Amino acid sequence: MSKLIKIAPPKIPATLTPATFDELEDEAYYTNVVFQDCTLSDADFEKVCFKSVSFINVSFENCRFRQLELLDVSFEKCNISNTELIEAIVHRVHFSNTKFLGTNFAEASIMDTYFKHCFGNYSSFSYTSLKRVCFEETALIESDFFEIKWQQLLFKACDLNGANLMQTDLKGLDLSSSTFEQIAVSTDLLRGSILNAGQALVIAGALGIQIN
Repeated sequence: MSKLIKIAPPKIPATLTPATFDELEDEAYYTNVVFQDCTLSDADFEKVCFKSVSFINVSFENCRFRQLELLDVSFEKCNISNTELIEAIVHRVHFSNTKFLGTNFAEASIMDTYFKHCFGNYSSFSYTSLKRVCFEETALIESDFFEIKWQQLLFKACDLNGANLMQTDLKGLDLSSSTFEQIAVSTDLLRGSILNAGQALVIAGALGIQIN
């Protein structure tokens, strides 16, 4: 049975100043602002920091952020699909009803972060550090969690079909409330994982084990 994870919520003031991307540049710093009903296209920036910021119905199209910092941030009904967030720092961030299809979080540091009712198929979290992170009712079909380092990670009622967890130590990781018909894992790192009976049969079949 999953242990509850205490995730620190984003620290965002009740009153925020409306902002736009018109003056976005390398090393820009935004704090205590809200971006709403806007789109950022074909962006390529580095060392941008958003702190105590809310994104509402915002779309990022063909964007790349190098060494992005997201500190105390919320995304609600946003689309960050196919965005590159390699080596990002993502701390105390809440993603709600947000699409991150094909988004690349590789080598990121993600802490106290909650993904709820999101669509993250084909996303990549390879080589990422995840600490106190929860994915709830989120689609993660064919997503990549290759060689991640994690503490207090929870997948709650997610679709993990075709996900890649190779070279990830699964000891103590509870996948039992999620679903998959196939999944890639390293057999030597599977010991101690928590699975339901159907999932155990799927993995046994993938290993060539016949159960009568």
